Amino acid sequence: MIAPYTVVLTSCGRFDLLEPTIVSLVATLDAPPADFIVIEDSGDEAVREIVRRAAPEARVIVNETRLGQMRSIDRAYAEVGTDWAFHCEDDWEFGRPGYLTESFALLRAFPQFSMVGLRAQAELNPLVRSAAVEEAEGVRFFRLDPALHPEYFGYSFNPGLRRMADLRALGPLAGVGGEEDVSWTMKRRGLHMVNLADPAVRHIGWERHVDDPTTRAKARKLGQRLARSFRKRIKRLRRALGATR
Repeated sequence: MIAPYTVVLTSCGRFDLLEPTIVSLVATLDAPPADFIVIEDSGDEAVREIVRRAAPEARVIVNETRLGQMRSIDRAYAEVGTDWAFHCEDDWEFGRPGYLTESFALLRAFPQFSMVGLRAQAELNPLVRSAAVEEAEGVRFFRLDPALHPEYFGYSFNPGLRRMADLRALGPLAGVGGEEDVSWTMKRRGLHMVNLADPAVRHIGWERHVDDPTTRAKARKLGQRLARSFRKRIKRLRRALGATR
């Protein structure tokens, strides 16, 4: 059974991707959300017309100055009044209904599942592409084993249903760090991701990355990638020695 839930969709100026994302999402949801929040981090008020055409019932928050991913998510989540949220970004295309009902069934049955992902297994990290498919509550799914990577597979902001209680337990997400840090923290709390075996969404934002003003720009050159790798190794060492962030 589907409980009241809120759609939270983050956007940053990629309006040619945002519109098909919303249109396909609305067309495939098994039940309408109690609330639909779009938060726009580019400051461009043109988003309101895009959203009005695609989902007239949605409300739009436009950041006057760029907040970055995590602070934008915090701002939007502060508006959520339901126990459940379907999180989405602005560069996805949904292909089938049923995923919402299936996701509710899994999250209700398994409190250790942090969220239910919807992507094709072949699109995911190579570490989980051979994960065994299981079935529970009439739903086929596979687990993203949290032991396979130091940070990944505890959580993701890819499209999917999640419990607001798990997020609120962490406090403001911007204080936790980036997406990988949220994932690592979820794993420390005994939570991990699962994914539907029958995919429901595909990524349409390849090569359209938007840099976050609150973090280092995406590493594109060899020197940048080496520096990023070094920082990650230092962080992992600190955590292995007992650091909690």
